[in-house]
Amino acid sequence: MDISSSKSGRNKVNFIREKLNIIQDIKNRFSNGDTLTRLLFVNASVYIIITIYLLIFHLIDERLPSMLGEDLALSASSSFTKMLTRPWSIITHMFAHVQFGHFLFNMIALYSMGQMFVSIQGSRKLLTLYVLGGLSGFIAFALAYNSSNVLNGGGTHYVLGASAAVMAIVVTTATLQPKRVILLFGVFKIELMWLAGILVLLDLASIRDGVNSGGHIGHIGGAIFGYFYGTQLKKGKDMGAWFQKIIDTLKGVFSRRKMSVASNNGRPKTDEQFNIEKKERQKRIDIILDKISRSGYESLSKDEKDFLFKHSQK
Repeated sequence: MDISSSKSGRNKVNFIREKLNIIQDIKNRFSNGDTLTRLLFVNASVYIIITIYLLIFHLIDERLPSMLGEDLALSASSSFTKMLTRPWSIITHMFAHVQFGHFLFNMIALYSMGQMFVSIQGSRKLLTLYVLGGLSGFIAFALAYNSSNVLNGGGTHYVLGASAAVMAIVVTTATLQPKRVILLFGVFKIELMWLAGILVLLDLASIRDGVNSGGHIGHIGGAIFGYFYGTQLKKGKDMGAWFQKIIDTLKGVFSRRKMSVASNNGRPKTDEQFNIEKKERQKRIDIILDKISRSGYESLSKDEKDFLFKHSQK
């Protein structure tokens, strides 16, 4: 056997194995992670997609990214007419970032404050707080721009980013444990209630500057929701229970669909059946990889190539 051909085959096998392992690892981290991990994962994924999207346009015509600005299909608009053409953006805008600094700051704040909130209330309520906080930020932004001629200026304005949702988490956590001390930047000790108060004041002062006024108004909207949400939680009431019921219902629907797809003769697969099929799939993958190692990728039949490709995407 040609040694160089054998090495090439082994390298290809190792590459495919590594690809399969990476994909499976990402799947496991996402499916087994808590709500905070998933929120970070989704935000990071959307940021990468947007970055690649803008890079492609930049390479085609460097004027396009500046022409696009923040008017992405994922961003929410102050125009209700515009929102009718992109209804999904009422949710997607709170997961979308364009500038790296904006993305990084929000993710650091989401991770640190999200951990604190989870330590107090558990992971289950975090998604509710994130989404409803983001929605409150959008409502405040839309109302302000449609009721103020000074802000509106006769144009259409856009908002995107997790800032309002993160602000809601900060203020809710501060409302639940106002005296809790944290190390700001790892150096300065500060109580949560003072941190939340300073952030709110900075946003209020920044609205007049005219630089990202919509974003700062959104922060205030998230903060207002966070305060009332935290106040009600302290009383033993959950303002977001209705939203959690919607999430649970959707999870139930998708879970039943998954079981239906995986059913065998109309019956859901047992754990034993699932494990047997998993072992059989892995056994066939190993046989195909061994064949590549011996004879090269081109020796595979179309069926074997299709099988390997299909299961490398799972």
